[in-house]
Amino acid sequence: MQNLCEITVLAEKAGMPRHAFLDFLNKSVMGSMFTRYKTPALVNLDFHVTFTPKLLRKDLDLGLDAGRQFGVPMPLTSITRDLLQQMIGQGMTEQDFSTLLLMQAKNSGLDIQPENVQVSDGLSS
Repeated sequence: MQNLCEITVLAEKAGMPRHAFLDFLNKSVMGSMFTRYKTPALVNLDFHVTFTPKLLRKDLDLGLDAGRQFGVPMPLTSITRDLLQQMIGQGMTEQDFSTLLLMQAKNSGLDIQPENVQVSDGLSS
């Protein structure tokens, strides 16, 4: 999710609307069920809760523990866990984890707004 937020903010800061970038991504080999599912949240800032930051932090901690147990470095997971902890520390505990987009945009000096564009979540036709 963090990587998706980073590239989405990069595209918007470079002048591409989020909906256009995510449509391009979703139609490419890099698109997935996950990117399509999170597109409405990222485009229209509709962060209805599907998975909270605290739940994601728990899962990342389990993954990092497994990495330590088996001697597998997981630097990106560790950094993402730290970013998630920042969200939790700022009180963003009961929102959806896709609100990582808001933190990424803020850290990038970008004031994002809902685009109010109808986009597919990939689940319905």
